[in-house]
Parts: sequence; C-alpha cells; structure tokens
Amino acid sequence: MRIEFKPLCAALLAIGFASGAAHGQTSLPSFKLSGFGTIAATHSSERDADFITHISQPNGAGHTSATSFNPDSKVGIQGDVQFTDKLSGVVQLVSQHNWDNGFTPQLEWANVKYQATPDLALRLGRIAMPFFMYSDTRLVGYAQPWVRPPIEVYMVQPNTKSDGADVMYRAQTGSVTHNLQAFYGVNEVKTPDGGSAKGNPNWGFNDTAQMGDLTLRGAFTYSRVSIPALQGFSDALGAFSGIPGPVGSESARLASTYHANDMDFRTVAVGASYDPGKWFLTGEYLDFRGESFAQGTQAWYVSGGYRFGKFTPYATYSGSKNHTKQEAGIPFPPAQPLNDALNGIINNPNKQNTISAGVRWDFMRNMDLKLQYDHIKLGSGSTGRFTNVQPGFQAGGDANIVTLSLDFVF
Repeated sequence: MRIEFKPLCAALLAIGFASGAAHGQTSLPSFKLSGFGTIAATHSSERDADFITHISQPNGAGHTSATSFNPDSKVGIQGDVQFTDKLSGVVQLVSQHNWDNGFTPQLEWANVKYQATPDLALRLGRIAMPFFMYSDTRLVGYAQPWVRPPIEVYMVQPNTKSDGADVMYRAQTGSVTHNLQAFYGVNEVKTPDGGSAKGNPNWGFNDTAQMGDLTLRGAFTYSRVSIPALQGFSDALGAFSGIPGPVGSESARLASTYHANDMDFRTVAVGASYDPGKWFLTGEYLDFRGESFAQGTQAWYVSGGYRFGKFTPYATYSGSKNHTKQEAGIPFPPAQPLNDALNGIINNPNKQNTISAGVRWDFMRNMDLKLQYDHIKLGSGSTGRFTNVQPGFQAGGDANIVTLSLDFVF
C-alpha cells in the first residue's frame, strides 16, 4: 500500500493555520510551528575521497572540496496540529544535501495520530524509521551531544522514514516504564547514481525501557528490499547458463543467488544510555544481515561526556566491519570480469574505526556551538564510509575530520 502525502500535508497545514488564526493556541483545533537546523563546516585531510554522512550524498568534504558545508548542514520545519483531545497530526519538511547534489526539501514526517488511551496510540502516514535510539531526533543536531550520530552505526541503515502505520503502547512494570512500538510500511532511498533502494515491506518492533536515569533499548527490523539498478548485473551473471556443464550450472546458481529484487534484510539493534544530569554515557550495537549482494555488517559505538555549566566535552569510539563473502565464480575465462566485479561487491571488508573528541557550548537559549575532531582508521583493504574514491586513494589508510557546527531550534 502506498499513501499519497501531498494532500495530507496540505490538509494538515491548511486546517492548522486556519484554526490557529481563528482560535489561537488555547482552543481546539490548534496549530504549533517549530523548526531546527544545523550550519556546519566540515574539513577532511583526505584528498582522494569524500567524507559523507549519508549514502544519498554524491560528494562531501575531501576530494570535491577540502572544506564543505554539505555533509552536516540541514534545516527543518515542523507543523503540529491538535484536532481533538485524541486526534493530532504532524508534518515535517527537511532540507539537506541530497542525491541530486541539491538541497530540495523532502517530506520526512506526515502522519495523523489517534491517542486511543493514555497508554495506547496509533499513527498512520509517514513516520521516522525506528532503527536507533536517536531515530526520532536523528536529524536534529541540537538534540544530540555530538555534531552527528556516529556514522559507523547510523550509515548502516540510511532509511530515515517509513510510509505506513505503527502502534505504540506504554506499560509499567514495577519501576520500569516500557515504551513498545510495532510498525509496518514501505520506503525508498535515492542514490547519487540516479537509482534507488525500495523497501516493501518494512516491519519491526522495539522496546525502550526507562528506569530512572537509565534507558535501555532493543529493536528488530525486517525489510524486503529491491535495487533495480542491480538487475542488469544479475542478468549478466546468468548469461552463461545455457552452456552445458559446470559453466552453465554455476552461471545459473550465481544469477539465482545474487538477485536484485526481494532481498531479505534483518537488523537487530540494542542500545543503552545513562544520564544523571552532570554526565552521560551512551552506546549502541547493530547487527545487520542481508542476502544476495548485501553484506552483513556489525557496528557499534560508545560515547560519554561531562557537563561543566554551558560546556560539554565528550568523546566517542565507534567501529564497523562487513561480513565478507567470496565466490570462485564462473569457470569460464570470458566471465572473469563478472567474477571480479561480484567479489568486489561482496568481499569488501569496509572496516572503519573512529576516535572522536569534541565540545558543545550552549552559548544562548536554543542554540549551541560544537567543535568535533574525528580520527578515522580504515581496515586493511577497506575504503570505509568514504565515497567518490579516486585512483590515488589509500585503502586501509586514515583521515582526520574537523567540523564546526551551529545548531538551533525554534
């Protein structure tokens, strides 16, 4: 099922503005407008590849431009409508560096919510894809201690939104409050080459447990993904299937194994955060398993900081690595380029570790300034999370990233 969101967006805004003008904020229906943004300059010491923060970005800091505003800068605006005591709606538009090398605003959220009871709520429309602890605030720099969530973890699952429905239930078990969520939907992620990855369906469930200053989270997500751009490569693997003997049988097997449609992806994620006020310690671990061309990935980070008045110095250590595969390939010399290309995809270790240190300065109400240094070390033969890789790039090398950002909310 696909949902047309333009009429929903227009309706929510029209009704909200009209009701706000007629009734103000003290009567229903009512409307509230808010927003957020980040202006960030990111500098990379690596000149033969680009540092990016999302797979949809075609370029970033490094080869394209030593210092770039593209990786981390964004602005968002959100409208919240309260129709009745139980029925509400939200629309969120976000402008950030996209696959088309522009900043065209994208519809991140557009949903209606029915609060059936104080503990049970249902939503229909476009919601945040709930992979991580910071899924709801993933794009809001002001809501996070860092310049950006650690990319080793958050770039494993680039999907930020889902079109469908979810159910949220709050349960109390002794001193523990459980916030349970189950969702079902579809989505599409655009890539810089003009292609896309389509998830249909996506479904999953998660539990965020709150015990005083301690928060624990566990989540499982399933996606059935199709990447049309890979269909030609899959067909090429099967081009020799008509040849009798081992050549034909292996060609047919590879074409069947490495298909472009209906690939099963499964993700397990756990996280924990302890924040008594003066300091914080947080971390997440993610295990992604996929079939066909998809490599499984393990990723994690641990981060902590201490608040000295308006200043919060922090440090983070993060890492990721792929579950590599190797194929002997089709035993036929003309097929060797295909064999090499296949193993280039499935046998990339993509290992990367980052040590980060930074400081946040809350210099005025609803605004902060952050300075962050990242030292990235790549594993042997790995290109890590870099893109736009040039011939002179040293796989397995390292790079230094420095970012200065201004976050704001209103």
